[in-house]
Amino acid sequence: MSRIRRGILFSAADKYASQILSLVTLAIMSRILTPAETGLYLIANSLILLADNFRAFGVGIYIVQERELDRQAVRAGFTVTLVISYGIGLAIWLSAELLAAFYDNGEIAHLLRLAALAFAAIPFGAPILALLQRDLAFPTLAGLNVTAGFVGFLVTIGLGFAGVGPASYVWGYVATSVTVAVLAFALRPEPWIYRPTLAGSRRVLAFGMTCSAVTLLNMAYEMLPRLAFGKILGFAAVGLYGRAQTVCQLPDRVIASALHPVVLPAMAAEVRAERDLKPAYLRGLTLMSSVQWPALILLALLADPVVRLLLGAQWTEAAPLVRIVALGNMVLAPAFLTFPVLVATGRIRDTLTSSLISLPPAAAITIGSAQFGLTAVACSIFVTAPLMMFVSLVFVRRAIGLGWGEIFLSLRPSLGVAAATAAVPACVVLLSPNSLDLQWGEAALALAGGVAGGLIALLAGHHPARDELLAVARMASRFLSRTRISRSET
Repeated sequence: MSRIRRGILFSAADKYASQILSLVTLAIMSRILTPAETGLYLIANSLILLADNFRAFGVGIYIVQERELDRQAVRAGFTVTLVISYGIGLAIWLSAELLAAFYDNGEIAHLLRLAALAFAAIPFGAPILALLQRDLAFPTLAGLNVTAGFVGFLVTIGLGFAGVGPASYVWGYVATSVTVAVLAFALRPEPWIYRPTLAGSRRVLAFGMTCSAVTLLNMAYEMLPRLAFGKILGFAAVGLYGRAQTVCQLPDRVIASALHPVVLPAMAAEVRAERDLKPAYLRGLTLMSSVQWPALILLALLADPVVRLLLGAQWTEAAPLVRIVALGNMVLAPAFLTFPVLVATGRIRDTLTSSLISLPPAAAITIGSAQFGLTAVACSIFVTAPLMMFVSLVFVRRAIGLGWGEIFLSLRPSLGVAAATAAVPACVVLLSPNSLDLQWGEAALALAGGVAGGLIALLAGHHPARDELLAVARMASRFLSRTRISRSET
């Protein structure tokens, strides 16, 4: 267990550093670019992300979860990634003008062709990242990711101030991709990985077809409404809603993103050791909800000052959208465990079936709601999120023998933490003459009261998350003690 906690600790350090860079980038670029320019970038970025997720083709996941991994399988994975990456990069380059014509904006073609450059570098870093993840080498991964993210940050911000516009983001993406490939090989210089082979590729392709189909369905659900909004509502609306989603994803990025790189390798290791996944899954639900629910409640109550702080005055129309989407996202607390559980238990096809059942109707509801404006789009999450979560849990229950009552009991301890977190901020909002549009002093009081209330409930209520906090505190204490001893000896 200590190895998993250590992995989570370093993964968290990696993700938190990356999120700090993302937040600073968001804050600066939101003040440089207008909502319409941001919407233009988000349209191009949606197409890039769809292509990039298909490019991945589940090869990294295959390497992480494969029970008997040999050199041939790794080389086959690289070969598949190389062929698909170069094929998609060429397709993006050739189709850029058609996509620009669809939106009647030539700048989209420029952004897409710039992004295609990154697809030439990505295949040379991807296999090594997967091997490091499989080996739980999270300290190494953390250093690599933070360094590459910092390079991308410098490029994006530098070009933003230089007046390059939405293309600044895409150049940052290209710089990050090249840096990852260079650092990955420098950290693990194993040229045999890059010897193409078709031997063993059939198994990689079989796994990748299902895995990439699931990924594409999930990405399509997230991105296709944004692409449709560009035609229905215009680029400025895309910018507002896209930035509202970005703000609402902050709790997930801060919390779940630190766990994502660890969860699948850890669960795959549990399955290889023939241990029951149910206790780990239920504990994961308890821990996740104890942090995510309070964070989303705080975000909903403090949406106005958060938007002003992160995005600037020109984005105030995004605050009501943030409030709605944050509350809707609370239903999705168990979502981060669904894919790792099903893949680790050998039920990769169930992930595809689940997505096919829930995502098409959810996307149709979201796109249909655009006819009634952005507020209706935001409110549609109260229909789509429960639908997707219910379908996912049906398959998870079958995979690990889980009961609905067990799920509820695992989530119940976090209800008290969430209520305690909301108490002080809700009182501040009710007593404020500005209502939800809190001034900075009121927002600081609400935030401090919410954090204090949640921590008191978590510690005094003997919540299972308390044990994890204490374990992390002990690890940090031991690390600091060793550091002091080392310095004193030198």
